[in-house]
Amino acid sequence: ASIGQVYKGRLLKNGQTVAIKIQRPKTEQIVALDLYVLRWWGGVYNGIFRLLGRDIDLQSVMDDFGTLLYAEIDYVAEAANARRFSELYAQDVAM
Repeated sequence: ASIGQVYKGRLLKNGQTVAIKIQRPKTEQIVALDLYVLRWWGGVYNGIFRLLGRDIDLQSVMDDFGTLLYAEIDYVAEAANARRFSELYAQDVAM
């Protein structure tokens, strides 16, 4: 399931068309629990991999995944990045 949905809207003030991004309730808590469970299983599999003579660290993979996932659910940072992108490329007709 998606963590959010995007809707098309129009501002009452000036009629400008905007995107409205809505995040599902309790997304951060759900993600935190999911990552906790994935890290726990990663530790289990790390032990199995060590027994098999393999040097694979699934917990580190889950940590990296978690960092990316938390960045994805940070809509405030996403809005700031979109604003900055718009400023940088406002004059570029190809964009």
